[in-house]
Amino acid sequence: MPYRTDPKSVDTMPPYNAVLAAICHGTHICAFYETEKDLLELVSQFCAAGARRGDLCLWVKPDGMNADALANQGVELHSAADMYLNGGTFEAGPMVALWDEKLADALAHDHDGLSASGHTCWLQQRDWQAFMEYEKYLNHVIAGKPISLLCTYPLSVCKAGDVLDVVRAHEVALAKQGTHWSVIESHLTDDSPLALDGASRVASLSPRERQVLSFVAEGTGTKAIAFELGLSVRTIEVHRERAIRRMGVRTMVEAIRLLTLASPSVPLMDVRRNAPGGTGHFRAS
Repeated sequence: MPYRTDPKSVDTMPPYNAVLAAICHGTHICAFYETEKDLLELVSQFCAAGARRGDLCLWVKPDGMNADALANQGVELHSAADMYLNGGTFEAGPMVALWDEKLADALAHDHDGLSASGHTCWLQQRDWQAFMEYEKYLNHVIAGKPISLLCTYPLSVCKAGDVLDVVRAHEVALAKQGTHWSVIESHLTDDSPLALDGASRVASLSPRERQVLSFVAEGTGTKAIAFELGLSVRTIEVHRERAIRRMGVRTMVEAIRLLTLASPSVPLMDVRRNAPGGTGHFRAS
């Protein structure tokens, strides 16, 4: 059973991010995060903005994550694994029905709408395509309705192609820039100007920077990259920072997006093979 108190008690006082405060009903958002702290901050701010609009706030959260602060503020909590895998497998129909049910419940209890966030900790490769189709369909489901949906994805397990799939399936994509959440481009296409622009920016990187970026795009963590290349964690962090700066973007998610767009135009067969100090692994991007 979910823990629930009065959702109107959610702390609606600033500070919360201006981007999240500007979200309107009928919006389907995805966000990429790196740490549990970032996730909790993002969902807290999303719910605070929703409560300020008078919404019922709901979080389908990762199991084992401490969300007592949100529960005490009135956010309705559910287990992501239980909600998305009811019966052991993912099915889109029951989830669509759930959002309609929760919206009806919110309106019946004098809320202005529903602000709900779902997490993808349960998602396996076998369910990926079906889940992306469900994500795309949600854009039509919530259109014109007083509901806002935030879908959160851990960047550590997202490969470059996954990021592109997720962004395409949502109306708005967010990533953290320093201490603030910023909008990154959504509804990406494979238009050649974008691919050529991505190729140009990727080509500006040094071999080592491209090597590190390739590892990140595959979901490899900083410590694992450092171990693989025989470098210090700080050195890997420096290469990540330089790659972002050279490519003229603000976040690692944007850098991975450009790497993916550039793949038809830039030979991105695993750059670890030829970069200095590479281990000789080979895998086509």
